[in-house]
Amino acid sequence: MIMPMRRHCLSGSVRLVCALGLTALSLVSLDAQSSLTVEQAIDLALQNNGTVRSALEERTGARARLEASRASLFPTIDLSASSTTTRIEQGGLTDESTQRQSALSVDWLLLDNGQRDLRLRQASRSADLASQSARETVRRVIFGTARAYYDVLRREELLQVADAQVERARTLLEVAKAQAEVGTAPAKDVLQAEADLANALVQQIQARNALRLAQSELKRLIGWEPTRPLPELVKIETPQELPPVADLNTLWARARTQRPDLRNAELSAQVSRLGVDIARNNSLLQVQVSLRGFREFDPTTRTQGSLQLLASYPLFDGGLTRANLRQAEADFRSAQFRLLQTERDAYAEVESAFLSYSESGERLQAARLALNAAQRNFEAARDSFQEGVGTIVEVLTAQLALVTAQTNFVQAVYDSVIAELQLKLAVGDPLPKE
Repeated sequence: MIMPMRRHCLSGSVRLVCALGLTALSLVSLDAQSSLTVEQAIDLALQNNGTVRSALEERTGARARLEASRASLFPTIDLSASSTTTRIEQGGLTDESTQRQSALSVDWLLLDNGQRDLRLRQASRSADLASQSARETVRRVIFGTARAYYDVLRREELLQVADAQVERARTLLEVAKAQAEVGTAPAKDVLQAEADLANALVQQIQARNALRLAQSELKRLIGWEPTRPLPELVKIETPQELPPVADLNTLWARARTQRPDLRNAELSAQVSRLGVDIARNNSLLQVQVSLRGFREFDPTTRTQGSLQLLASYPLFDGGLTRANLRQAEADFRSAQFRLLQTERDAYAEVESAFLSYSESGERLQAARLALNAAQRNFEAARDSFQEGVGTIVEVLTAQLALVTAQTNFVQAVYDSVIAELQLKLAVGDPLPKE
């Protein structure tokens, strides 16, 4: 098996590029092996998911807009050269002349009421916002892919439970028939055993269908060909217990500084606030100071420079300036309300993940004890029935308790694994492959 590669990158944004840039190696590796790890599944999802690609392109566009805003602070320098050849033929005479011109021009906006500074700050916040949005998208895709991966493993184990139940029911039916033939058990025991086998077959069909649905969901997320079977998924080690975590207040404090959606909402409010400043600045007296220079080299050498002062004030524009200001103020208030609601939603998500994590750990321990007890109880009831001292009702009751305990244990194992990922997602801690 190919071991996962470790990468060390400078920032969260660079980590996204690192993960996507090395995915091609993972895709080649998949063709050379018959198993699929959760890390490889995540790589495939990041490579093939259109939402992730769109978010990364939006981030690239935001960075380009930031560079364009920075460019407005610097002078523009143009070098021009021209050559014009004129040919005149008249009265059998030909006159040809060539005129050349080479010049260097400089244009620099020195002062503009702070408008460029406001737009630069707005573009900077927008670039950060796009980066945080991309990170949030990647985190959601990672979590969704890992959950789907573990759900396939869960359904595979539940199908194994159903298969084992069918085999036990068949064995019980054979024993019941043998005892009924020799007269050591009533004929109704055979009917009960047949009903139990029929119910077990129904459960097996349902478990097999649930596995197919889980596999279909995982294929959708990782971009796998629908008609192509998945490689064998690598099993997880059954956790003995979940590691302890901090209290809810500590987790929430970490989430406030780490969650990209909270940072996104804060940046959105800052962008809207700068939009208000820009709209208000447009309603004031506009003052611009520009420096222009011209240097000609050919055919003659001359230099020309000018310093321009321009002042303007919007006397009448049909209410456009005031309307733009009201719109900007409304956008800012809307962003503040979104930030408030995002904080509430984030706290609820952290609290829910914390409670689910705690409950999953407790349920895992209880399910393990219940499974051990149910296994011993079934073995005792089965042995007693085979020896002719027990009843089929006792065996069926013990068998039902065993299936319930096995199902609960499988559910508890994968619920605990997913609960740990859910808590990391809610708090903003690093996820696999992030």
